[in-house]
Amino acid sequence: MHLNRLCLILPADVDELLPYEPSQVPSHPQKKAEKHSHRSCGDHVLAFIRDSLCRLYCRDVPRKQHSGVFYDLEGIQLSEKVGRDSPRTFSYAELYIGTKGFSEDEVLGSGGFGKVYRAVLPSDGTLVAVKCLAEKGEKFEKTFAAELVAVAHLRHRNLVRLRGWCVHEDQLLLVYDYMPNRSLDRVLFRRPENLTAAAPLDWERRRAIVGGLAAALHYLHEQLETQIIHRDVKTSNVMLDSQYNAKLGDFGLARWLEHELEYQTKETATTPMKDYQFRLAETTRIGGTIGYLPPESFQKRTVATAKSDVFSFGIVVLEIVSGRRAVDLTYPDEQIILLDWMRRLSDEGKLLAAGDTRLRDGSYSLSDMERLIHLGLLCTLHNPQSRPNMKWVVESLSGMISGKLPALPSFQSHPPYITISSDSNTSTSNTITIRISTTTASSNMTDTSTSTKYVTAVGETIYETAEPENGGFSSSYNKSQRRSTHFMVETPREISYKEITYATNNFSESRRVAELDFGTAYLGFLENHQSVLVKRLGMTKCPALRTRFSNELQNLARLRHRNLVQLRGWCTEQGEMLVVYDYSANRFLSHLLFYQEYRIGHSIFPWYYRYNIVKSLASAVLYLHEEWEQQVIHRNITSSAVILDQDMNPRLSNFALAEFLTQNDHDHHAATDKTKSVRGIFGYMSPEYVESGEATTMADVYSFGVVLLEIVSGQMAVDFRRPEVLLVKRVHEFEAMDNSLEDLVDVRLDGEYNHTQVMRVMKIGIACTRSKAELRPNMRQIVSMLDGNEECFMLQEQGKESRDEWKDKNASALSLVRRIQALGIQ
Repeated sequence: MHLNRLCLILPADVDELLPYEPSQVPSHPQKKAEKHSHRSCGDHVLAFIRDSLCRLYCRDVPRKQHSGVFYDLEGIQLSEKVGRDSPRTFSYAELYIGTKGFSEDEVLGSGGFGKVYRAVLPSDGTLVAVKCLAEKGEKFEKTFAAELVAVAHLRHRNLVRLRGWCVHEDQLLLVYDYMPNRSLDRVLFRRPENLTAAAPLDWERRRAIVGGLAAALHYLHEQLETQIIHRDVKTSNVMLDSQYNAKLGDFGLARWLEHELEYQTKETATTPMKDYQFRLAETTRIGGTIGYLPPESFQKRTVATAKSDVFSFGIVVLEIVSGRRAVDLTYPDEQIILLDWMRRLSDEGKLLAAGDTRLRDGSYSLSDMERLIHLGLLCTLHNPQSRPNMKWVVESLSGMISGKLPALPSFQSHPPYITISSDSNTSTSNTITIRISTTTASSNMTDTSTSTKYVTAVGETIYETAEPENGGFSSSYNKSQRRSTHFMVETPREISYKEITYATNNFSESRRVAELDFGTAYLGFLENHQSVLVKRLGMTKCPALRTRFSNELQNLARLRHRNLVQLRGWCTEQGEMLVVYDYSANRFLSHLLFYQEYRIGHSIFPWYYRYNIVKSLASAVLYLHEEWEQQVIHRNITSSAVILDQDMNPRLSNFALAEFLTQNDHDHHAATDKTKSVRGIFGYMSPEYVESGEATTMADVYSFGVVLLEIVSGQMAVDFRRPEVLLVKRVHEFEAMDNSLEDLVDVRLDGEYNHTQVMRVMKIGIACTRSKAELRPNMRQIVSMLDGNEECFMLQEQGKESRDEWKDKNASALSLVRRIQALGIQ
């Protein structure tokens, strides 16, 4: 074995980890922070050249203080790199030039909102789409602000990315990534006579589009701090990139609900783990498009919910399979409304008759097509509570849920979605009247597809209903107040050293939260009373640490998930390297697992909290591996990298070692770091990663598995105070001897836990830490197993290893343990 570089971080001693106690008050004044000069000779030369050019070509530009400028190893100022992908304000001149004066030749599309133009940014030649909102007035400013706030920080591979905005006089403009293949409706509904330039979408692309759209809605509904309901899911709002990957756009009607996670005060091993509740942040009147709106949208005293988006998604699925629009007046009366026609075919057992006839025979599986139509009809059931959630849909599409789908009801008992009547008033004109059914599904319907059929649901979601106000709906928008034309989106910023020292009480010991790898974490309060976590890195002149610091800032600023820590800012003044995170807690997962006093009959860290942490952390890692714009390999998943908020919800942090893999034209991933040096925490690194230095998603799965074993057992991954140092070795030897895995459960739980859940997490942890990467499950399978999918467990049972096989694969780690023990390090 040959290693170019190996960085090992051993666990800190107990007395090095001091949890924050609000009651602690420093009894003596703190010393002044020591100032260091960190700039090298090369940095001084670069600064001199830059300042000289500035004096020659710039007028009235204040010179920056040397103590506040930080350069990474490439000599690029940090503030120019961090957040460069964040939405920004565009100048009107830049967009005017890019669109050739908003030329009609550059129009990509138009609608009730206005026009969308193709633009080439003169600054860097980037191709973008500029959406010009046509309507004026306060009401439309509100819609503009809603779309801006809703999408500014969204980062998912299946959402159109917002690049920025522009407010010019009374014009409102949004700038998005350019989508070469335009919208799904343009490609899907091309008739045979218009297919000279391109063939109809093949089946595999259609399947991929459905999966991508489902993943986007699942992200909006469940994976953000704030639940976003799109309210206008339709084919014209699904954009297609150069490889026909689906990107959901147009958030002008989006409304969001704030998550409020409440735990039951008297939790037992048999009660549900948690209940999700959402507080309605804003209510509006009906919005959306006829043909995609769910029936409940037209009832009084209701608001849009996540199940409204599920209905619209189902309509899009039916359109994709059939190649027909939701409402098409060119068809006979009984086929004009796509949903009602497909429901009749379902009752007659002829679902395949709805398939797109333009698809080439043999290019698709008949059972696959029938299953997709079945899924679309489940999503469009009349009763919202009978529709699945998007998480279940994603798992069904990805193959995590095999077997038959929940049975469809007889649609004869359903009211028609849309009723059409034709009246001829004169001999020359016909009037077609469309009426959407608003009657609620009766209680005696033979609807066999209830929410209990969807095994991934964690419980019913409770939505607040808007109260009527004088026959209408209340709204938080005051028409008498003029909105400012300056729309601000908060992004990570450079925070002054003075503000940070004030926030942390000059890095007071009472504010010290923990000792982390290469640094110390402090609790701070900014001037707006926002609580933050300040990570203070040591060894500021170390090139490797400077690179680590720069990487963490750049990487973390580009991610958005409710279980990932959010970057607030940074500081490089006074020779310091400080990272500032949003922080609403005073503990790390490692603190609660390893450094809490044990009292018989009293557990400060009960099982239902632990299980929620496991599931939430799995969701975050899945987002990194499969659902973000690029693939991210964290390389540093440990219990000390997980921060817990006041409700014990986890946030994964420590992205300094993360590797970002870019997607090529064929949706494969290419590594951005080709050094293949081993970087990570000893005890969490997989055997193949230690040997090769090549980071893969399976290496993250291994680290995740170690954390699961820590959560169940309450034991550290590496503990030299024990006869057997490595937790993974202890667990696998225990399994090999066919001992009861329940004997490994943390004794501090005092038997108060759900047996099924504990065994589930233990088995997943063992499967994740198999020595051979090919025997481990991927993160999507892990998420499915945590939701109760037993089929994946059956596959994992085949991956057992003998003790000799395990020792052979882990020879390097075991050798290192022996060397450390020989040195007498405890």
